[in-house]
Amino acid sequence: MEGKNKHGLSRYIPEEVKREVRRRCGFGCVICGFGFYDYEHFKPDFVDAKVHDPKGMTLLCSQCNQKRARGRLSAHTVEMADRNPKCRQEGFASEMFDFHNAPITVKFAGVKFHNCQHLIVVNEQPILSVKPSEHPDGPMLLSGVFSNSIGQETLLIHENEWHAKTDNWDVECIGARITIRSAPGEFALVIRMEVPGGLVIERLDMLYEGVRIKGNDDILEVSINGGLWHKWQTCSMTNCFTGLSIKSRITAANDSVYEA
Repeated sequence: MEGKNKHGLSRYIPEEVKREVRRRCGFGCVICGFGFYDYEHFKPDFVDAKVHDPKGMTLLCSQCNQKRARGRLSAHTVEMADRNPKCRQEGFASEMFDFHNAPITVKFAGVKFHNCQHLIVVNEQPILSVKPSEHPDGPMLLSGVFSNSIGQETLLIHENEWHAKTDNWDVECIGARITIRSAPGEFALVIRMEVPGGLVIERLDMLYEGVRIKGNDDILEVSINGGLWHKWQTCSMTNCFTGLSIKSRITAANDSVYEA
């Protein structure tokens, strides 16, 4: 039957097995550390496997997976990499966002930003910003930081290169979506790429310097130092230097972040 091997094993991998493989590998390709991956059977190969044994499975990016499928990457090399995954060595899985060189649109839960330099600023510190490349045909460059609901960093973005930390509870990359969970059923962050013109933060629950930020597709909620929730829904901001500026403590006047 199509989709099964000679032993009748389906290509469907149970979710608990996939999560065990992801965590052991550090949420990325064990060879190069890229954050988008396929599940690879290497001991034995899928054609000879009778069960989906997480100890005989690993993560490979599409390029490394193709090398394996075309006979340019041995099972032995994969096994050695699986014992010491690249992401575990570096402490993160990483890859690049792909944007064009025109202004991009970022939908941050219930708020849409287009052609904004600092989308969200907390205590004078931009937590999500966009700037043009120094090269005329280069892509727009996104930088930012995300944390979970207790303030632990989950995802760092520097000029389009994103790093998902290996000490996250779970990081799953499927299609154009990055999902970071802090516990079963608890979403710290869900990002969907809309290449080449934008990005959507579908869900988040983060704490940053006393500011709790939660959101889904429809609404953005902010609570400062455990106070009342402020809500934004179906809002748009266009051609602005600073989108949302949030303060959880007293700050000095004339801070440079607000100077155009």
